Amino acid sequence: MNKTTIPFPKILISLVIYFVLPLSAVWLNRFVDSLTITYTLIYSTTALILVSINWNVFSLHLQRFSQNIKDCLLFTLICLIAIIVLQLGYHYILQPGGMIVEREILLHYTFFIPAMVLAYSLCYAVSFTLAFKIFVDRIHLQVNESMTILISGFLFGFLCTVGLLPSTFDQFLRLFGYFFLTSTLASYAYNQTHSTIPMTLAYSLVLLGNILLILI
Repeated sequence: MNKTTIPFPKILISLVIYFVLPLSAVWLNRFVDSLTITYTLIYSTTALILVSINWNVFSLHLQRFSQNIKDCLLFTLICLIAIIVLQLGYHYILQPGGMIVEREILLHYTFFIPAMVLAYSLCYAVSFTLAFKIFVDRIHLQVNESMTILISGFLFGFLCTVGLLPSTFDQFLRLFGYFFLTSTLASYAYNQTHSTIPMTLAYSLVLLGNILLILI
């Protein structure tokens, strides 16, 4: 994977924000009384902070995408298809019982729909892929490309799973299965294009599709 020079303090701060901020959902929900709105605030805030702190990294990956747009669009399509398959497995096989958008909240707060859609699609995807890039930035493994992709996907997937504080071992395994595969896909796309944008776009589109299906 490409070497960059993200300072260790910035890596630490970014990862703490990504993994710890969602843990405030229970506390915030006391005031909002809607997990959909609570996570809208969390996802959008997380994305805003991560992009602001790591703007140089994010803009670099946008630049790489634009400079190699043909290959990047190809891998965006590959990721899109793979994530759709993962989402189907997530709902019908793994069934970890993760957070979903509440349809009644979307329909009740129609003026708030754009913010909720943006948070649950683009903001979530940007945070995930950027946090992944930040996490692997200083990890340099003396193994072949395939093992690098698998190990980085395993480690980040494990952290994502632990960060959700699964209540049972069964739920842990189901969540880990999803996050391991998603993180490995992000690792593969980044390894091939040297940009997080293809995975970000693909993930955003699939998550957007999920929300539209809820509204139908």
